[in-house]
Amino acid sequence: MKIGLVGLPGGGKSTCFRLLSGQRAEPHGRDSQIAVVSVPDARTKRIYELCQPGRMVQPEVTFVDLLALHSGDSGAGEELQLVKVAGDADAFGIVVQCFGELDHRGQPLDTKSDLETVLLEMSLTDLTIVERRLRKLESKYGDLSQHDKWEQKVLSRCQQHLAGGQRLLDEEFTDEEEKLLRGFSLLTMKPLMAVFNVAEDDLDGDTAGEVCQLAEEQSLATIILCAELEDEIAQLPPAEQADFLADFGLSQPGRDRFIRTAYELLDVITFFTVNENEAHAWTISQGTTALQAAGRIHSDMASGFVRAEVVPFEALNEHGSMAGCREAGAVRLEGRDYPVQDGDILYIRFTR
Repeated sequence: MKIGLVGLPGGGKSTCFRLLSGQRAEPHGRDSQIAVVSVPDARTKRIYELCQPGRMVQPEVTFVDLLALHSGDSGAGEELQLVKVAGDADAFGIVVQCFGELDHRGQPLDTKSDLETVLLEMSLTDLTIVERRLRKLESKYGDLSQHDKWEQKVLSRCQQHLAGGQRLLDEEFTDEEEKLLRGFSLLTMKPLMAVFNVAEDDLDGDTAGEVCQLAEEQSLATIILCAELEDEIAQLPPAEQADFLADFGLSQPGRDRFIRTAYELLDVITFFTVNENEAHAWTISQGTTALQAAGRIHSDMASGFVRAEVVPFEALNEHGSMAGCREAGAVRLEGRDYPVQDGDILYIRFTR
């Protein structure tokens, strides 16, 4: 899973990146920063403790701290930078300044306008890409193939949608059309979450009321956090972090809440495998079948799939071992079309 962070200058985007990544280094010039972080899942650790394999493998998420956007930035150079670094992102987090009275320009803070600006810039970035491709198709004049004409029709529809400042995610496309558009790495086809970066004395997000309503209207996932405060807490010894979080009324660290929100936004779940070598957590889309999950582990498991042994995590946690689960009748046999559930522990039976 890959999440790109975007936002206007001064909104705390890079502070959010430090909180999420644990990286303390400052960015060099206009370079974007990238960090790969293990997803904290207590279930993986518990499986490791009970089964005692050689190692534990948690899922990973990649965070990208992109260049700060400015109104009117969506020229050719800027859009190429965004697409090059994060065009393959699964989702974007828009960091919105909800602290202080003035924005980075010294103007009165307008959180709603800031979110609208970022959304518009992303639409204009995609519009630049679409129009460039349309111009290339138009340059063929009478040499357009049937596929070219079909592509031209699809992109013209995208052009009209984007010119109105709309996201392509809100438009309906066929599977074939979506396959075409994925090749352009268009930003507005990705799910979005709004990250309201509030002040330490506003952890409930009172200042984010108006912009939160806009995010709701735009069907954006939302999260409220004080990036500076939570980054400071994240630097404390682990034994002290829980107490400080509790003092501020926070049930979980900011990174955990952010990742949980991203999982919900992308509708992904976690399943597990365990053997003598490792306890491994895997991230998949909701609705993934046992056959598809087998292919996620290894292609040989998918090609030779026979059936899957399934043990819910809760059963293993209750009975203490795989042997205990078998004795209690908590192990099920499922076929290739079984929809894997969050927390399932799978053992794939396959022929070589």
